[in-house]
Amino acid sequence: MKNILSLLGLAFLLFSCSKEGKLDDNQDQLSFSPPEIIELVTLPDSVKPESLSLNTFPAPRVIRIPKQAGGTYTYEDEGGESQTFQLLAPSRQDLLVLKNEAGEVVKKPNGNPYLLGEGGISQFRTFSTDDGLALDAVNTAILDSRGHLWFGTNGGGISRYDGSDFTNYTTSQGLIDNTVRIIMEDSKGNIWIGTINGVSRFDGFSFKSYTTADGLANDFVFGIAEDGAGNLWFGTGGGGISKFDGTTFTNYTTEQGLADNFVIAVTKDSKGNLYFGTNGGGMSRFDGSTFTNYTESEGLAGNRVRSFALGSDGTLWIGTIGGGISRFDGVRFQNFTTKDGLADNIVRAILEDSNGNIWFGTGNGTSRFDGEEFTTYTRDQGMPANSILAIASDKSGKLWFATDGGGISRFDGSPFTSFTVNQGLGGNIVMSTLEDRNGNLWFGTNGGGVSVFDGLGFTTYSISQGLGGDFIYSLVEDQNGDIWMGTAGRGFSKFDGKSFTTYTSAQGLPSNEILSIVKDLKGNLWLGTENGLSKFNGASFTNFGPEQGLAGYAVLKILTEDADKGIWIATADGGLSFFDGKKFTNLSIKQGLADNAVLSLAKDRQGNLWIGTGNGLSVLPDSLRKAITENQPIEQNPFYTFRTENGLPNNVILQIVPMSNGKIAIGTNLGIAVFNSPYSVISDFSLENIEIFNSNTGYPVKDLTDGQNGMYQDSKGILWAGTGSNKTALVRFDYEALLRNKEKPEIFIKQLRINEEEISWESLQVNENNISRKSSEQSIFGQELTAIDRESIRERFKGVKFKETTPFYSIPQELVLPYRHNHINIDFGSNELAKPFLVEYQYILEGYDEEWSPVLKKTSATFGNIHEGDYTFLVRARFTGSVEGTAGDWTEPLAYSFKVLPPVYRTWWAYLTYTLIFLSFAYPIHRYQRNKAIKQEQDKARERELEQAREIEKAYTKLESAHENLKSTQAQLIQQEKLASLGQLTAGIAHEIKNPLNFVNNFSGLSLEFLEEVEEELDKLEESEPLENVRDLLGDIKINLTKIKHHGGRADGIVKSMLMHSRGGSGSMEPSDVNEVIKEYVNLSFHGMRANKNPINVELSLDLDESLPKIPLNTEDFSRVILNLTKNAFDAMREKIAKAGPDYKAKLEVRTKNLGDKILIEVEDNGPGVPNDIKDKLLMPFFTTKKGTEGTGLGLSITHDIIKAHNGMLDITTQVGEWTKFSIILPK
Repeated sequence: MKNILSLLGLAFLLFSCSKEGKLDDNQDQLSFSPPEIIELVTLPDSVKPESLSLNTFPAPRVIRIPKQAGGTYTYEDEGGESQTFQLLAPSRQDLLVLKNEAGEVVKKPNGNPYLLGEGGISQFRTFSTDDGLALDAVNTAILDSRGHLWFGTNGGGISRYDGSDFTNYTTSQGLIDNTVRIIMEDSKGNIWIGTINGVSRFDGFSFKSYTTADGLANDFVFGIAEDGAGNLWFGTGGGGISKFDGTTFTNYTTEQGLADNFVIAVTKDSKGNLYFGTNGGGMSRFDGSTFTNYTESEGLAGNRVRSFALGSDGTLWIGTIGGGISRFDGVRFQNFTTKDGLADNIVRAILEDSNGNIWFGTGNGTSRFDGEEFTTYTRDQGMPANSILAIASDKSGKLWFATDGGGISRFDGSPFTSFTVNQGLGGNIVMSTLEDRNGNLWFGTNGGGVSVFDGLGFTTYSISQGLGGDFIYSLVEDQNGDIWMGTAGRGFSKFDGKSFTTYTSAQGLPSNEILSIVKDLKGNLWLGTENGLSKFNGASFTNFGPEQGLAGYAVLKILTEDADKGIWIATADGGLSFFDGKKFTNLSIKQGLADNAVLSLAKDRQGNLWIGTGNGLSVLPDSLRKAITENQPIEQNPFYTFRTENGLPNNVILQIVPMSNGKIAIGTNLGIAVFNSPYSVISDFSLENIEIFNSNTGYPVKDLTDGQNGMYQDSKGILWAGTGSNKTALVRFDYEALLRNKEKPEIFIKQLRINEEEISWESLQVNENNISRKSSEQSIFGQELTAIDRESIRERFKGVKFKETTPFYSIPQELVLPYRHNHINIDFGSNELAKPFLVEYQYILEGYDEEWSPVLKKTSATFGNIHEGDYTFLVRARFTGSVEGTAGDWTEPLAYSFKVLPPVYRTWWAYLTYTLIFLSFAYPIHRYQRNKAIKQEQDKARERELEQAREIEKAYTKLESAHENLKSTQAQLIQQEKLASLGQLTAGIAHEIKNPLNFVNNFSGLSLEFLEEVEEELDKLEESEPLENVRDLLGDIKINLTKIKHHGGRADGIVKSMLMHSRGGSGSMEPSDVNEVIKEYVNLSFHGMRANKNPINVELSLDLDESLPKIPLNTEDFSRVILNLTKNAFDAMREKIAKAGPDYKAKLEVRTKNLGDKILIEVEDNGPGVPNDIKDKLLMPFFTTKKGTEGTGLGLSITHDIIKAHNGMLDITTQVGEWTKFSIILPK
């Protein structure tokens, strides 16, 4: 069976050779031709399409689908080879669903199970110690006010993530303990870290820790919250709770009314009440004076409260250990467990996302609650571990899950979900998609048959159930609900729910490669094959190919017009056709189409026709599309073409889907692009708000497949796309579920380096904070510096001054640099954590740069050899991913100022010293120098006068001599130029007149011989013989004399022509028939050679293209080109005959060919060829390979000049010992 990919490979080869990027819109006006129209009625009867009735062919194969394994059937291909298949029942695989602790499927009230995630592999990105995370066991996570994430680990300290780097802090930097249970940020921006050995506060410079020795109730700190007054409340493991006002701890236990002294969770509601979750005592609410306790008796889900989250509606969500979750409105509890779809009853983390969904971190994955239903994600959907200990949300709405042993997992939302064979898909390469009337989705695969998706699982049909073939390239549903499937190499099959009926070329199809199938309004099926188009009405096939007017053979896509006006046909090798049942209207690159390899077709809601090609996306506006379908004339390029320069990710457009929201989605070799469908007038056509979804922008899509509906939008607005990848296979794309950035990124400066060296700025300060300095040195150098090392750094950067450093990122403020430290590196970044690679930057150093830098994605700037002065570094950013509103605009620039001092020799006091020294010596030196200079100038003036007089006399004498020499030389040059011109002209005339004089001499000789024969005949007359022989000889003499006169006149013409040629040519060109000129002078040259004293036998072949039009020629000049080339060929073959012997057969071939706007003339002989070392010299004047006086070396030189005078080109190709070919290309 022929693989269809080979056919498409040929198509891609065709369009890969096409010219790139000539236009943005309607600019392909290079050589517009009206559309080609072929009416069927005008075709000869032998090629008119005919109806092929099924009654005249063997019946199609019908295989009933077995309910269980058993039975076989035999398939015989076009070559007569047969293959036997065993019949099997269809395979079925359900998607993964939620199960309870007992392993039982949890069902919804309607009886359906809860799918895990969206049924496939979701878009999770995991970060571990390999990426810089301190430890893979992460207990807690928060987002700070600067937009950065903090993670507390179970033994590795804390990690801060800024989108590109993890910065880790441990006890080495001052953290009290490396086992962290909770992190929170207070209203002042301080980070508080609760550990199993006390609590630490990090202000961005250093850590300050508190333990029971300072009044903390217990060193196990599990929860932290801040009240409205700025007090911090710490929940401890056994000591109750501690309130810290910044100076003093006040502790509360069960003695004050707390439900239990083991407090795991702490939070605050909008009214200022504090809630404390205990490990066995339920929940306590504290209003500032009184505790109110809630347990299972009051309706709480469980007494072991592990987590809290306050919803945007004021509802308090409570997670318990073993009891599930409770929603508390202040009065009543509403509880949810695994019976309601929750992943697990152990809930350690709760978070509300930007869309109002509530997320729960459990011991069995994470569950999302949308207010009505739970959706759970586990390791099977891409998470690194099922035990979720904390959840955080970044500013773009992405969720970050802290796991017990699996590191951090970022969830980019549910817009993209992948399905592979692991979920039950028949094959990983999905070529075609269809939604049937019952809402089931059909996926045709490359080698895996067809899979039917009912929302809960996949049922797959293949050859083993009677399907024609396992490569399904196209799918369509007819009016009866039957599904028709086009296969690669095995015809097409109808599925009626019980059996497969397969039609092949044996029933009248033009080919068994079925690339596309559509149904028209009358119920006819139109099939695109590798060998043309076929119409099937259920009883017969009617086939159409290029012979009937179709643009090409391989029909990749078909689109039906409304109201049965006709169909559009995309071909891989001939462009686009419109067929109305009576005629074909063909459009190609000649009419402005981007490429003749048309890969996809679609019509949007405005009626515009979108055409995907191998070299861009073309649009046929509605008005011009109607003009074509209504037989109106098209007088200009009707297409608008868009390519990568207009924002597309790639020029190979494999799929086009007009979406239900009015946008257009296209599938390319580099992912999916979505943009607004143009509504404006034709002249304003443009692609607006292009969004790119591929691996470069962080999505699981690279290239798409090229089958019919390889990308498809279902009735729910979901895009399904075959990606051509075994990893992502089939992608479910919910465009409306995209998480779009709603805010511009915030920029910050991460690091400042001087002379390429990283600096601990705190170590340069003399009155430094020892704790801050130690933390900085540990972070930069990995250890605290010794006093000697620290002093060495201070000495090396002596003179560097600054007022203070900023917290968290140690950046010196009011920096002043000595001139020797005038090389600076500035590293910067943004708080875009999920997709920092989509942030672009521009910067400028005012006072150093004249304009902003180009748009860059790198996050560093380097400036060297900075002159003294005040400078301000400005950097701005923009996010290039999916955004809302103005979130994609440039941010306001972030500014950082510093100063560079001048070198010592350019300071103000240095210049003052220079001035004083100069003045102390300047005056006396000036007086002395002035007097001396006056005397010297007087002496020099007298000497100059005498010298000038002598020089004038010498110059006059030389001038007289030079004048005489110049006149003599000029006369000699004129004489030499005249002689050279005359010599060149004489040599040219001698060479060119040689040909016609040869003819004159040859025919004169023949005439003399004829006269001798006349005398002999006259002698015979004396014997009274007839006069017939005499008359024949006189006739031959007359003919020869006529030729002598003709060639004598031609010699005169050549002399005149040579004289004209020496003056630049006569310029007299008239439309001439090239073929006639060639015939006349090739034959003339041939007969002249035969009449020569040394004739040879030559096979003469003329292959002249009769479609050549007349072209402008100077016939007199051009005839010399033909004579020179053919004479050289005869001479070369005569030379080879002398060497090769009688086995060699001389042959001269002269060909012409129409090349569109040019014509080609080739003169080829099978002589000895031309050696490579002399081939490049052939066209040089006076160069010849002939012996003695046989040649002057001007023939080919003059031939080349004549061809150039005709704006043509002459090329020589040869193979030594085999052949030589002269190729002439002339414009029309």
